[in-house]
Amino acid sequence: MAHHEPEKPLSREERIFKENMTRADDFFKIEIFRSAKAYYLKALEMNMEGELVRNRLAECDRLLKYERKVFSILGMAAAVILIFSYIIW
Repeated sequence: MAHHEPEKPLSREERIFKENMTRADDFFKIEIFRSAKAYYLKALEMNMEGELVRNRLAECDRLLKYERKVFSILGMAAAVILIFSYIIW
């Protein structure tokens, strides 16, 4: 049987970093990218696992940009429908 050493307790900073990453990941999974980005930024400020956090931030930025395009197109479509409804009536 393998002998496992007990895990050392996390420092306060490590615990806060982990909490921020968990919250960010949870928001990301349910596609609330703005909130995910906010927590990733908090994690990045702590200078732990910087590359991982920067990659996730880049993914949030990419998806937020896509989301803005979609909302813009939806807004334009709604305006066109509204204009046509006035023309038809």
